[in-house]
Amino acid sequence: MLKLINLLFIASMALFFTACTSTKYNNVNNYIDLSKINKQYTSDSCTFSSYILNTSSAEYGDIFIEQVNLNNNCEWNGFQRSYFDDLFKEKNSIKTMVAIERLDFQGYEFSTYLINDKYIMNLIYKFSGNENKFIIDYNGKLFTKMIRQFDKTYENKYLKKPRFSSNYNSSLVNQNILKNYFNEEFEALD
Repeated sequence: MLKLINLLFIASMALFFTACTSTKYNNVNNYIDLSKINKQYTSDSCTFSSYILNTSSAEYGDIFIEQVNLNNNCEWNGFQRSYFDDLFKEKNSIKTMVAIERLDFQGYEFSTYLINDKYIMNLIYKFSGNENKFIIDYNGKLFTKMIRQFDKTYENKYLKKPRFSSNYNSSLVNQNILKNYFNEEFEALD
């Protein structure tokens, strides 16, 4: 019995460290040096170190990132990616935004959208604990490269299609006071 418990412990620790390593390896910071990019910090009583940024590189093209870090005493009032999708659609006056491809890997969701029945856009959603990162990849190159870290055979059949472009600069954190995306948890007093 003790051997079985030890074996289970060792297997679970190996799985834990392998999962953490692969997630850390496939971090956007490994592709784009965010330390040199001017971040626009966002603020709410439920968040810390949250920001938005727009950047462009020769390799990946235009990228938008929103990082939302919730305090431990706060919680989302719904599904985070849906909130992001809705705000993006609203702020860009998009009529239709349909997910035509969605791939899930540990801690990541990769979505391809058909916008206004004409344009393609990719969204990388990274989540862990109270940290959520939304990455709009207008050209799809970072999106493809990150997926290939999970699935080496992945081919992005939408790369050559007309791409959606915008100057999106809105924030879930800044809109929270109006939209109530997240709030502080209150424990009932006995």
